[in-house]
Amino acid sequence: MDFDKVVRARASVKKYSSKKPPIEKITEIIECANMAFTHGNLHILKYIIVENTDTIAQISRSCQQEFIKEVPYVVVICSDPKLAKNMYDIRADKYIKHHAGAAAENFLLKVCDLGLAACWVGAFSEPSLRNTLNIPDDIDIEIVITVGYEFSKGKTKQSLRQSLNTRVFFEQWGNKFYKPFVKVRRDDM
Repeated sequence: MDFDKVVRARASVKKYSSKKPPIEKITEIIECANMAFTHGNLHILKYIIVENTDTIAQISRSCQQEFIKEVPYVVVICSDPKLAKNMYDIRADKYIKHHAGAAAENFLLKVCDLGLAACWVGAFSEPSLRNTLNIPDDIDIEIVITVGYEFSKGKTKQSLRQSLNTRVFFEQWGNKFYKPFVKVRRDDM
């Protein structure tokens, strides 16, 4: 699919078909997520693929999202922050969030490219999810993403986005007017 079409077609889907995608598609999506930007080329993200319906029901409770019970797959993105903290100290938490967000966006765009559907779930009970998936205390849970086929393909549309007119500035905060930059050469003075 054309990149611009993928970006515009990507939407948060909460109604899934009972048809289950092949696991190879899920691993292909994760391979794409793995290509995301990372500070210092530190590959600190880990992915837990869940397809057991009982475990998915527990994840649904941990996230307080009923729709999750109906999905064929849940992928939980975690980070192992030790290396980043050793390398970046106080900036590590910010850099980990950059990496997790970039990986999640790659993930979501690849899902759409493959004709699947997904939803990023950011709210969850960390202790409950940690217990359900046996995640060690020194590993951070970043994002939960549901994956499957949309119940009615193409029915879910991306929500409207606010105009950029009030959110893009030129050269400094608050300047909404573009004036081309012209470098003055010494010879012109």
